Amino acid sequence: MTDNIESYKGTGIFIIVERLYNRDAPSWHGVGASMIQVHKMVYQLYRKQDVYFEGEKITPESATLWQRIKILSGAQLVQKNAADNETHFALAYAGSRFRATPLSVAGMDSKNIPGFLTKEYTLPTRKILAYGSDPVPNVNIYGRADASFVMAEGGKGDPTAAAKYDLQTKQIKLVDPVHELPALIRQLATLKEKK
Repeated sequence: MTDNIESYKGTGIFIIVERLYNRDAPSWHGVGASMIQVHKMVYQLYRKQDVYFEGEKITPESATLWQRIKILSGAQLVQKNAADNETHFALAYAGSRFRATPLSVAGMDSKNIPGFLTKEYTLPTRKILAYGSDPVPNVNIYGRADASFVMAEGGKGDPTAAAKYDLQTKQIKLVDPVHELPALIRQLATLKEKK
């Protein structure tokens, strides 16, 4: 039963997908607050690892009782990228942040209204209903001037944007979530280890 336990290590390559949802906010005859939910999902690319103990490759089924006792006592395990270069994406984080504007009036010139009323604020709700912790909390798509949110299903889908982020180079590449993202995920999942 333990022969299917495998070890994986994060590569530092992330796929970020953000969706926008309008939320109810107080208003009266079209004058009032506006609120938007930015739902962020972060997937990390993981590479399969071979585990070594005292220079010998081990698996859960091949470890001897004595090796298991040593491991449980704190002995050093060494991980190396597996020879088969197997990779998988896994969800590292899913959560929302809420952005609100105290006064929002469609078609009204905001120059005549004090700035603090028309500025967008982040509400302190980041950890509510979140899965995991965000491995790249400062990398967001919403709010970027070069970001495009696409509505799939002929305009009936939720506005969605996606990006690839490399933690090592700090480079973000925005991609079309409908047409480019599936191919990018397939391409990244088949990448061989850089020597």
